[in-house]
Amino acid sequence: MRITIVGCGYVGMALARHWRQDPALRLTVTTTRKERRPQLAPLAERVEVLKAGDPSGLRRALEGAEAAVFCLAPTGDRLVSADDYGATYRDSFAALAQVIDELPELRQIVYTASCSVYGDAGGAWVDETTPASPLDDHGRVLLESEELLARCRAPGRRVCVLRLGAIHGPGRELGDRFRRLAGSTRPGDGRQHSSWIHRDDVVGAIAAAISGGWGGVVNLVDDEPLPVAALLDRVLTASGLEPVRWDPAAATGAPPADRRVSNRRLHQLGYRLRHPQLPIPHLKRIDQTLFDAVAAQAREAARRRRNHNLHQECDLVQRFLNVLQPGTYVRPHRHLREQAGSGFECFLVLQGAIGLLLLDEAGEVISRQRLEASGPLRGIELAEGQFHTLVALSPDAVMFELKQGPYQPSADKDFMTCFPAEGTPAAEKQEQRWRELFEEDAASGSAG
Repeated sequence: MRITIVGCGYVGMALARHWRQDPALRLTVTTTRKERRPQLAPLAERVEVLKAGDPSGLRRALEGAEAAVFCLAPTGDRLVSADDYGATYRDSFAALAQVIDELPELRQIVYTASCSVYGDAGGAWVDETTPASPLDDHGRVLLESEELLARCRAPGRRVCVLRLGAIHGPGRELGDRFRRLAGSTRPGDGRQHSSWIHRDDVVGAIAAAISGGWGGVVNLVDDEPLPVAALLDRVLTASGLEPVRWDPAAATGAPPADRRVSNRRLHQLGYRLRHPQLPIPHLKRIDQTLFDAVAAQAREAARRRRNHNLHQECDLVQRFLNVLQPGTYVRPHRHLREQAGSGFECFLVLQGAIGLLLLDEAGEVISRQRLEASGPLRGIELAEGQFHTLVALSPDAVMFELKQGPYQPSADKDFMTCFPAEGTPAAEKQEQRWRELFEEDAASGSAG
């Protein structure tokens, strides 16, 4: 079978790689830039450099082809005007309409279009029977392009329009795409739904459309249209980034289109999505951005320290960051639990330096350990029942703590009552004396 891919960008290249594995296919690909010839040459028998809006160049690329796939997209990363959209899409199908009668062997045309032609549905479901009603000039250009392509349909020549959601995939990961929005304030409430599709499912559906002889309009989206606010929250949380804040009062002009796009026909045609939902990893990043954010909170806190929990209180394992600033007072305490041995604590310093002091039951210091992210001793596991306290030996000191859960506020710590309570002048003086012990050690080059 002879196939031409018109437009070999993100989707077109992936499609060419997929089809190149089939020795029965003879592939032609097109590009608008001659410098891409060496990159595309291994993927096809023929590489044509042309603008799809040029009838003669398009006829040359499609000559002899039994099927054609139009994977058009404007060139470059800049914002594209409606006029540029017209040059990319509308002019291409106007050119195809001029030369289609000169291509008698062309029996199948597939076009990767856009769900944006549906416009607003107030959050309701839309499918292929829903009349298109684009809201802006870009959407109107895309609809006009579909209408021009429809004129190329004829007995013995099928036309399939795949209306795509936003594409994600390798090189277009959601975390990277939305990172710049972290911590920002956006107008509106983010309730409008979004539709997405993985690049590999675009490739798979195009291949299925060609082999299965699909015709008409097919929505190519995944199974879960997510509200934008929920999507951003999940992606940014998984990346350990600040959430987006929404400001309904700042919204101006017409609200964004809200529709839930159905992919029922795609399933009826027998295509099984490889990625039926957005692959949002459930990750909690422990990185410098997080350190800086929690350290800033610790500087403003009355206690001069701040926890950032990675666990829920009911979890059997507690794990969290503890960020300490010089001057924070940790009243000496120990951990005792009903199950013997489960009152341990594990400390690992990730940034800066922290002093760990072990005390006997009379409150005397029996050992002091300097834990330092760049030093010889970086962490310690402390046995159950050992009285201890901590002091910050550097600004923005970050420590990872691990201990047995679940968290029980009433029984989590057994405090030594011979030491002052937090927030008192005596506590401030006590913390300073403990910190001076480590300063003396630094001066003498010892610890113990």
